[in-house]
Amino acid sequence: MQQFLVGLDVGSTTVKAVVRSAPAGEILFHDYRRHEGQQASTVLHMLQQAKRELGMADDRIRVFMTGSGGQHLADLLGARFVQEVAAVSLAVETSFPDVRSVIELGGQDAKMIIFQEGAVPGQRKKIASMNDKCAGGTGVVIEKSQRNCMFLPRNCSPKSMRMRISIP
Repeated sequence: MQQFLVGLDVGSTTVKAVVRSAPAGEILFHDYRRHEGQQASTVLHMLQQAKRELGMADDRIRVFMTGSGGQHLADLLGARFVQEVAAVSLAVETSFPDVRSVIELGGQDAKMIIFQEGAVPGQRKKIASMNDKCAGGTGVVIEKSQRNCMFLPRNCSPKSMRMRISIP
């Protein structure tokens, strides 16, 4: 019977979910929702939808959670909590091994990870920093600015929303 890996990022404004076939196979389900302060019920609804759509049995699911709301909910769900910087670092190193830096804008903070060559050839060290003192430039501020300017993300071309910029 098929095994599933579920990843949930329970942030300050949204919940993101992805379900992959185990071990780390194709993406079978993904969702992104604003939780409007209802983190637990949003997570529950997302999990219920994924289970319905994929026919997932409880004994075939491994759940991993991250984000500002993830620790408490992980304890309640029997999921494994993974600190955000560790989760982002692992994902980047696995999927984009040549990347040298990552900036992750959360709803109320910003995290930067710089990857440098380590003392052992082939191993990289990670230098992480976080701005959680000032919300300027984070997701909430950007969204408020968009609304004030009546700019909606759906008005962007899909290509521009997926654009990646490489800075040497």
